[in-house]
Amino acid sequence: MPTSLMEKLGKWQMMLKAIAQTGLAFTQNPYERERYEELLKLAAEMAVAMSGWEDDEETTVKFFEQWRAEVQPSAVGYVTPKVVVNAAVFDEKNRILLIQRLDRGTWFLPGGWADVGYPPSEIAVKEVREETGLFVEPLRLIAILDGFRHKFSLGIPFYCLVYECQVLGGQLRPLPHECKDAKFFSEKGLPEPLHGDGRWVRLIFELKRGNLPIPYSD
Repeated sequence: MPTSLMEKLGKWQMMLKAIAQTGLAFTQNPYERERYEELLKLAAEMAVAMSGWEDDEETTVKFFEQWRAEVQPSAVGYVTPKVVVNAAVFDEKNRILLIQRLDRGTWFLPGGWADVGYPPSEIAVKEVREETGLFVEPLRLIAILDGFRHKFSLGIPFYCLVYECQVLGGQLRPLPHECKDAKFFSEKGLPEPLHGDGRWVRLIFELKRGNLPIPYSD
């Protein structure tokens, strides 16, 4: 199946799941509840079909029951994208700091899920310190990236808030429980494989040069 079609199907599956879960969170009508549950079952069937597994009713039911159990009442149950915070750290040679992820071995910006109780800029600082040993200062929010559009994840919808940061101190030493490696790279010497579609890194360099509006949304 062509990649573009798989991407569209993945997006539709996530949207269908979100609509069904949000509807179940708000409706008080038993007939509407049945309809939203049918939509959720369809989303589960799509997930199984796109995974390449056999048409396994047991797996479909497992997905449906898990997603149904996630539903919370009222506004608490309104399904929205999660938030990731990343840091675009440049050195004095305008090289960008990238880490090699533990899970996939791909290279990406330092960052992680947004923690409750911290402003986004502080999360960027914390993630860089925890993953690379460097102390940085956030300068500005430069981009908001859609994780699905950039192929960061086909399973969980999320937005990446990217902060430009400058190095204040510390020693670059990738922490083994956080990442495989961490290095600064020039635009012409980027590592492979890059995380997601790889397009994000060119955007970051363009933002650094002032060639795109800030904050940039894509």
